Amino acid sequence: MNHHTTAGPVVRISPPQQCPERDDPRWTDWLTDTERAYAHSLARAEEHLSARKAAKEAAARLLGWPGPPPWQDMEIRRASDEAPTLRVRGALAQWMADHGLANPRISLTHARGYAAALAWFPAGGER
Repeated sequence: MNHHTTAGPVVRISPPQQCPERDDPRWTDWLTDTERAYAHSLARAEEHLSARKAAKEAAARLLGWPGPPPWQDMEIRRASDEAPTLRVRGALAQWMADHGLANPRISLTHARGYAAALAWFPAGGER
């Protein structure tokens, strides 16, 4: 494992008071158009938005990314009946390749205004 990464899984929890309204302009900085459209199509959009932001924060910390998360270089995708996945691109993808890092796995949850996410590296060097 790279010395810049976190040794174990990273959990990020976002309480309701940290959850901006669904139309808050900060979401355009934190989430891609696709992520925002997906969340807005669901009930309790704020929780879905917050869970995706939390997943990006957890993944950036797990990877040891230096500085604020590269928000637009990460995208949380979810096909129906499948677990969410993290797609990386741009400077983050190049940085991960340069450091020999696997793409993190993620898990999201939300309820009653809370949102949480877990990021971890796949077992056995699986990419």
